[in-house]
Amino acid sequence: MKKLVLFIVVSLLFTILCATEIGLEESIKLSQDNNKEIQAAGYSLKSANWGKFDAFSNFLPRVSFNSTMVRIDDETYDEATEIFQVPVLGSSGFPTGDFIPFSASAMVTGFYKTSYTNKITIQQPIFNGGKVILGYQLANLAKQQAAIALENKELDTSYAVASTYFGYLKLKDIQKLAQKSLSSSSSHLEKVEKNLEVGTAKKSDVLQWKVKLNNDKTSNFEIENSLKEILSFWRSLIGTEENVPAEIKLEDYDSEIADFVSIESGEMKTAKQEYLKIVNLSSPVLNSIDLANKMMKKSYIMAKGNFLPSLNLQFDYQFESDDEFNFSGDDNWNLVAAISMPLFTGGSNFSKVKQAKYDLMKTKKQTEYAHENYLIAAENVFNKMITNARVVKDNKIALDYARENHKIINELYQQGMVTNSELLDAEIMMFASEMNLISSYYDYVLTKFEIKKYKGKMEE
Repeated sequence: MKKLVLFIVVSLLFTILCATEIGLEESIKLSQDNNKEIQAAGYSLKSANWGKFDAFSNFLPRVSFNSTMVRIDDETYDEATEIFQVPVLGSSGFPTGDFIPFSASAMVTGFYKTSYTNKITIQQPIFNGGKVILGYQLANLAKQQAAIALENKELDTSYAVASTYFGYLKLKDIQKLAQKSLSSSSSHLEKVEKNLEVGTAKKSDVLQWKVKLNNDKTSNFEIENSLKEILSFWRSLIGTEENVPAEIKLEDYDSEIADFVSIESGEMKTAKQEYLKIVNLSSPVLNSIDLANKMMKKSYIMAKGNFLPSLNLQFDYQFESDDEFNFSGDDNWNLVAAISMPLFTGGSNFSKVKQAKYDLMKTKKQTEYAHENYLIAAENVFNKMITNARVVKDNKIALDYARENHKIINELYQQGMVTNSELLDAEIMMFASEMNLISSYYDYVLTKFEIKKYKGKMEE
């Protein structure tokens, strides 16, 4: 059993060591290549493209070859071909005594027991109340909407990848601090226990460090489990089972954070307006909202077209009609122009127009509300990024103070001038400040990617 446990532990360590680190850009690319939701959205776009082609085909003529075979039953055929003797009438109106043979089939040219007819039919729509044109325009808008849905799904997935990517790195950095805190607690506990043996420490001092040590162990255990969960979700998003996120240098963001902190209110207002302008123009969500309005307007116009007449042409060319299937029978052709004008449809056309009108009004109000809320959310994210930049600066100052405080308290403790509780508080404050700084750095970085999502692009 021990060998089995040892083998499992070694296998896990080998897997971790062999895992390949990949950057965020590569992670996003993998997710876009492997994510099933993105693939499904891609198929929807292809379907919409063929739908547009199908709508365009309504402008083109329909050509069909029609072939029929008609066989008359024996009894009917015999009755039709039965010969009757019709008396001949003289000029006086009386029978002359002569007879003329006659049958019903003689009145129909090409009467056969089995007859074959082959012809080509061409149908060309000329005008159908604008439905063909509007149908094509709607199909084109549907294709645009599918393309926007694909783009939006790519953005959502990219942001999810970035969120889990930075979430994992954040936990990894916090884990390092937690392990450092655990090591420090263990070291302090050993010192206090030795001091207790020689009578320079109290039992309560030992208990305090034991409590902190136990809390640090629990924190490390929880962080380890959280790392496994978030890594599993990140790997699911990118479609691999062997990679881990590559580390980033948080200090690389110090320069831009300093710029945001020092920005004047007037410059901030201008930057926010430029950002919201880009969101208004480029955001897939807002573009999809605009398309929904356009599609409802087209549907409303199409409903009005039910009151208009329709005109269609049909050309038939029959090149065979005889008792053999040899394409060499009698030929003829005809051209039909059919116009139809709706006069009364039981109020159906009027009802459809009214229904389309109120659907348009409902969609307009809904999209206006969604548009306003989306811009408010985008503005809030911009404000949050400025706030997060300032929080990073404040946490850096707080950490400097906490480290200085810990240094002073530790020196005083060595001299016996402060209590164990004060040293413990200083240590907790210092590690808490370090964790707060790391968390604020990653909050700022993730907010940057949220800004990009609202803009409609993830690249720098």
